[in-house]
Parts: sequence; C-alpha cells; structure tokens
Amino acid sequence: MQVIIKRYRLLGVGLLLAVVMFTGCGRMPPQEIWQPNAQDSTALDSIVLANKDLLTVNFAETEMQYLEWVVPDTILKKAIKDNPFKQRYICDSMQRIFNDSLRKWHHRFIATVDTGVGDTTATIFVTETIPGRLIMHARRYTRYLRDSIIITPSDTIRLHFYDTLWTDTSLIVEKPINAIAYDGCVLRKEQGAWRFWKLAGGQRFYAPTFEDAPYLVNVYLTNGTRSDTFAWRPDTLHFGTQRFYEYPDSLLTYPENDSLWITSFYNPTGTDFFNFFIFQGVRYRVIATNRIRLTQSGVHRLYVEQVPYAVFYDSGGELTATVWGIPIYIKGGGQ
Repeated sequence: MQVIIKRYRLLGVGLLLAVVMFTGCGRMPPQEIWQPNAQDSTALDSIVLANKDLLTVNFAETEMQYLEWVVPDTILKKAIKDNPFKQRYICDSMQRIFNDSLRKWHHRFIATVDTGVGDTTATIFVTETIPGRLIMHARRYTRYLRDSIIITPSDTIRLHFYDTLWTDTSLIVEKPINAIAYDGCVLRKEQGAWRFWKLAGGQRFYAPTFEDAPYLVNVYLTNGTRSDTFAWRPDTLHFGTQRFYEYPDSLLTYPENDSLWITSFYNPTGTDFFNFFIFQGVRYRVIATNRIRLTQSGVHRLYVEQVPYAVFYDSGGELTATVWGIPIYIKGGGQ
C-alpha cells in the first residue's frame, strides 16, 4: 500500500483519483493531512484486504443467459442501409466473462484528521482494470454476398458486402472487454483501533473508458410504496455513487422479503440502449414486469447496466457499457 505523505504526491495521486472517483463526495472544508505510521498502514491494509470482496466488481455470468431482443427494426434497417459493409446479428443469449488472472486491483488511501472533533479517518480509493470477453449467440445474421471493389486514384479498396435480409444461423460472436472500475470506502480510528466505517454509494464500471461509455445520470427504483433516485452525483435527498455512506445502516435499505423494481434509467444523450439489472448472478432487462425478491438479509450488490444497441448487432468492436454496483442493505426482522 502506498502511504501518501508529501503534498505534491497527494496532488499527483490522491486528488487525481478523488476527482475521477468521487467528485462532490464531501463539501466540508479541507482537513489536515495526517501522517500515519507503519502500524497504521499495516492495520489499514489488513482491513481493506479483509473487505476486498465487498470492494470488487462481480457481475459476470457463469453461463449464457437469455437476451430478450428489443432493438427496433427501424434502427437495424437504417444501420444496414447506412453501411452495407458490416455484418449484423440478432442475438438470443449472452455472457460476460472476466479474465480474473489478468485483472488488476489497486488501493490507495489518504489519511486525514479533523482537528475540531479529533476524528482520524483514511479514505480508500480502489481502482480495477478488468479484461474479459462478451460472448453472444446469434440466431440470425446478414450473409456475406461478395466483395465490393472501390477504385481510387491512389488505391484499390476491397470491402466485404453483406445482404440486407436476415438469414437463420447458429453462430457464436465474441467481443473483447477492456474496462476500468472505481470503488472506495472510509476507515475510522477509534480508541486506537481502525474499523470499517463508510462505503461508497456505488461501484462504477466503464467499458472501455468513462469517455466512451454511456453517460448514465440517474436510475429510478421502487418497492411499490417508496421510490428512490440513485444518481451519479447525489444530492442531499438522493443516494448516489459519488458519496460515502455509513456501513451498513446508511446504505439504500429495504426490508427482507420486500420486492424491488428498476423502473427506468436517465441518459440525456438518447434512448438507444439496452438497460439491464443484475442481482445474485441473474440478469434482467429493465421492464415493468421484472422485479427481484430481497430474500436474503445483509448487504448485496445490485448492478445496473446500460449498453448501446450496436454492441449486440454490429460485427467488430468491443463491449461498451456503464455499470453501477449499488450496495443495498436488506434488513431482516431481527436486525
């Protein structure tokens, strides 16, 4: 673990991560930078590693799962008309596989002390790079017809030309996953001992980068009696990714055996996306009839995902997606 002591190192590493990861998390005046000793560093490291599973993205499927195809015909026809030199697919199942042997998980911390109340904390920033594969089964595709030759003054270009009609098939299509994810927590020192205190409102997974992934702003949830807005940048009324919440009681909380719906996503750039949510290894499309039952108490990740349509029908390219891993606290009757 890297202990950040000098101010120029804090600006170079800590503030960069803070801006990327949790811009807007805290709006309190800057706290004094505190210099932890070796014993503190060891304790912080051991607590973070003990909670590594909680701070690790985990929504890859263990097998192919059904994909309900809802790309409008108008979008497919326009894509084929605009570019007949690219093969297209209609898929009926998919699976994300992460390459755990190549993924990298890093954590760093900034230690501070609030001299007003004598509060000593360490803010942990977690970064993951996640390679893998998106596997899809195509049941229909546009057939290769012939090469199209384009002659220019300087070159002769040979392009594959594809049919504008669909042909039945059974074909496996693969695309690479190259993603980056962010998470974090806060540890607190009380009576000389460190403890896990706060958790980030949500993991953020971008494939391939934040700039290329869908610009997801809000997700709306309900249990039928209460509605919640989960935001990229939360405010005083709404939960969100870029804030820390006391663990577990201040997380988004629902009673055991409750039901939960994801009612909609808000992306201001458009609507040409598949919207999914993943809970306990099962992926669902966001529609009014899909809900989950919260049958197991404790803290669980509810993953919400937005993927552009073209990922599923275009040949070539890679997974483009934004995923939030929302920690929800399912509170049992005895808790």
